[in-house]
This record gives sequence, C-alpha cells and structure tokens, in this order.
Amino acid sequence: MIDAGLIKEALRVPEGKPDTPEQAQLRACLTSVLTGHNEVDTIRICSDLVTLMRDQLSTGTATVRRIAAAKARETMQPAAIAQASGQTRPTIARLLTEARNV
Repeated sequence: MIDAGLIKEALRVPEGKPDTPEQAQLRACLTSVLTGHNEVDTIRICSDLVTLMRDQLSTGTATVRRIAAAKARETMQPAAIAQASGQTRPTIARLLTEARNV
C-alpha cells in the first residue's frame, strides 16, 4: 500500500504557486481516493483518473467556465468580468465567443 504521506507529497502545491480553497479541496479528494489501495490497484486507479481528468473533466470544466462568462455578461461588461475574475480581456472575449456555441 502506498503511504498517504507519499500521496500528499506527490499532490502538494508546487513551490511558489498559490493554492485556492477549491484546489486544496480537490487535492484532499484525490488523496482520499488514492489512499488505502494496494500498488496494482493504485496504478489502475491513477490511470483511470488521468484519463477521466484529461478526457472528460477538463473539457467539462472549460464548458462551465464559458457558461459562467456568458452568464456574467448578462450583468457585466467584459472588462469588468476580466478584472473581477483575474482573467485577461482577450480570454474573456474568447470565452464569450465560445459560449455562443454551448
């Protein structure tokens, strides 16, 4: 079995990078999912999670971000959305354009 401390170390915040409460929550969830299995099961679970994150969750999260940008646009100007979200104006413009196809 892989020690939970090793899993936490592998999933730790990279030095010099900020960690939001949401990122910390996701790290805790992943630690929980990966803890308590034998090595072979851990290999399989990690492979499944990498595939899930790459093929489904990243795409889904990007879609939610587009929807949020479009919803924010109902009451805010793009410049205000950019400032409030910490994104660049070009990023917000792209999200709003892409949201038309969602």
